[in-house]
Amino acid sequence: MATEFIVETIHEETIKPASPTPSSLNTFKLSVMDQLAPLVHVPLIFWYPNDTDACGVDDFAKAKERTQRLKKSLSQTLARFYPFAGRMKMSSNFIECNDEGVDYIEARVNCLLQDILKQPNGKLLRKLIPVPFKSGEAATGRVLLVKVNFFECGGMAIVVCISHKIADMSTMSTFIKSWAAMARSSSQVVLPELKSPSSLFPPMDLPTAAFKMELNKGGNFRTRRFVFNASKILMLKAKAASTDVTQPTRVEAVIALLWKCAMAAATSNRGGLTQPSALAQVASLRKRMNPPVPDNCIGNLLGMFAAQTPDSETELQGLVHQLRKGIRELNENYVSKLQGGDAVSAILETLQAYADLASERDEVDFYSCSSWCRFGLYEVDFGWGKPRWVSHSGVTPPQLLTLMDSSDGEGIEAWMSLSEAEMGFFERNEELLQFASVNPSVIA
Repeated sequence: MATEFIVETIHEETIKPASPTPSSLNTFKLSVMDQLAPLVHVPLIFWYPNDTDACGVDDFAKAKERTQRLKKSLSQTLARFYPFAGRMKMSSNFIECNDEGVDYIEARVNCLLQDILKQPNGKLLRKLIPVPFKSGEAATGRVLLVKVNFFECGGMAIVVCISHKIADMSTMSTFIKSWAAMARSSSQVVLPELKSPSSLFPPMDLPTAAFKMELNKGGNFRTRRFVFNASKILMLKAKAASTDVTQPTRVEAVIALLWKCAMAAATSNRGGLTQPSALAQVASLRKRMNPPVPDNCIGNLLGMFAAQTPDSETELQGLVHQLRKGIRELNENYVSKLQGGDAVSAILETLQAYADLASERDEVDFYSCSSWCRFGLYEVDFGWGKPRWVSHSGVTPPQLLTLMDSSDGEGIEAWMSLSEAEMGFFERNEELLQFASVNPSVIA
C-alpha cells in the first residue's frame, strides 16, 4: 500500500530576475502555436535522495545551503529567460516582461523519500506540486512556479511547473538544465533563443473558443504507470517489426502495444463490440524544419499527426505501420506546408481534424500521446548529483499516454489514463504484462 503523507508549506516568496529586463524587451509575443496551446501548467518532479546514509543535524544546514543555491541560481537564470518572470496577457497574446517574478515555495513532507519511491502513487504525488494541472492559477498569468519538497533524512523533490502557453517539453528541458548549470557555476548555461516562434508563426486573431477541447470529459479515471526495461523493449521491437517497418523505434513499439491494449480494454468494456480507433501524437518540429530551429528556441514548436485504424486492425505490426505512416506524413507534407507560406491554414486544419476526432469519442476510441523521451531530464544536476527519478505529477487527462525515459536512458516509463472500468481490463492484459511491469519500485 502506498505511503500516506502530509505536505506542510514552510516558506513562500517571489524570486525575481537578478538584473532588470530592459524596457526594449518588455513584450514577448506568443506565436500562433502558443495561442492554441492549452491553458495549463505542466509539472515535472525531480527526485534527489540524501547523499548520506544517516540522518543528522547536518541535514538542516545542507537544506538551507541548497535552498539558497536554488534561489540565487533561479534569479540569475530568470535574467536570461526573462519572459518566465513576467505575466501572460491572454487577451493581447503576449507576455508582459515586467519582472514580477516566480512563485517559489518550500514544503516539509513527513515521510522518507524512499517511502514514496517504493510504490509511487499518482494521486499522492499531486500533493507535492504547487498548482493543480488545470486550475484558476493558470489564468492568473503566472508563467512559472517552483516548489521544493524536503523529506525526513534530507531527500528532496523539486517541482517545476511551466505554462504550456510558452513552453513545450523542449523549452522546459532547456530552462531547467540551464538553471541547474547555473547552480553548479557550469559553462553549460544556455542562452535562450526568444524570437523564432513568433517570427515563424506570428500570432493572429482567433475566436475565443477556437479548438477548445475538454481535458476531462467527466467520470472516474485512473492513471497507472507501466515500466518497460531495455531488454523487454528489444523483444517488443522484434515482435513489432515487419516488411513495412523493419526497424521500429522503441517509442513506436511501446506506443503500438499500449494502443493495442487500450483498444482491447475498450472492446471488453463494451461487451466485445469493436469500433475504429485513432491515436494523435505530438512531435517537436525543431529538427524537422529546414533549416532546423535550434533546441534553445523558446515556445511551442509542435506538430501533430493522427494514426487511425479500422476496427479490424489490432495487430501490433499493423499499428506500428500506421504510426510510421503518420510521422512520414508529418515530415513530408505538414512541415512543407508550414514553410510554404500557408502555415496558419496548415496548423488550423490539423487542429480541426484533431478536435473532430476527439468529439467522436462515442464512435471512435480516441487516444492522445506525448513522448518526453530523449530530453536529457536525468542530466539535471543542481550540484548534489543527478536525480534518482524524474516523473510527472500523476496528473494525466483521460485517454492520454505520456512516455518518459527510465533512469538508464534505455527503458521507458509510460503513464496511461483510462476510465476505471477500462483500466481494470488494461492493467491485466497478458500481452502487456509480457513486456511491462506495473508500477515497480523506483529504488532497487
